[in-house]
Amino acid sequence: MSRRRLHDDGRAPPHRGATEPQSVETAADVRSLLGVQILLLMADPDLDPLQRGRLVAQLARVTLRAIELETLEARLEAVEATLPLRQDNQELKERSP
Repeated sequence: MSRRRLHDDGRAPPHRGATEPQSVETAADVRSLLGVQILLLMADPDLDPLQRGRLVAQLARVTLRAIELETLEARLEAVEATLPLRQDNQELKERSP
């Protein structure tokens, strides 16, 4: 049974059906990329089941952190969007007799 080897730095070899490299700029990009990588690992019949489980667990931990950051980014954007509205509202209240 042939097994794919990891590179010296722990990376899996490129998937034969991989698309062009995608830009990773936000937590959502990281989450999406990790989701694809988890699916590729799960679909690799040549990978040792113990190694697959270890790699998926590692990627799942990082994915959970990316989900947390993505949620935090969205919440921060919502707060930042409402701040000017609140400041304008406060200024109107201060001007009113």
